[in-house]
Amino acid sequence: MEAAQIREIVALHTQWRLGQPGGRKADLRSADLRQAELPWIDLANADLRGADLRGADVSFGSLTGANLSDGRMDNTTLLATNLSGANLSQVTLTYATVERAQLNGVNLSDANLHSSNLKETLLIEANLQRADLSFTLLNGADLTNADLRGANLVHADMTYAVLAGVKLEGAALE
Repeated sequence: MEAAQIREIVALHTQWRLGQPGGRKADLRSADLRQAELPWIDLANADLRGADLRGADVSFGSLTGANLSDGRMDNTTLLATNLSGANLSQVTLTYATVERAQLNGVNLSDANLHSSNLKETLLIEANLQRADLSFTLLNGADLTNADLRGANLVHADMTYAVLAGVKLEGAALE
């Protein structure tokens, strides 16, 4: 997708979020956003189902409440991005940088986060059921009340992670 098209969609989305006339909720379903430079972007509550964000940079952006389910986000940079309440179920997010991001209440069920960096990320009350977190860095992450039932945590580094109230039934730990 061309940068000008993305800017137009984001501008209309901002108008929609502010309740201004002519605004329109961003519909980026199945969009090709590979390698896109999107730092500081605000796509809160946008529809990005099935979008291809491989290699994109969405650092410091807001994707709160966005629907990114079934998307491709391998090697994506989400440094300090706010994804709270977003739907990332069945997303592929391998080798990604999600460090210091906010993913409180996010749905990552059946997601593949193999070998990603989630250091110091907030995952409070996140749904990570059956997620593949193998070889993932979770150093200092806050997983308070997260649901990790059936998740693959083999070789995940959870040094200094907060695990209060975490549900781990059926999770693979070694």
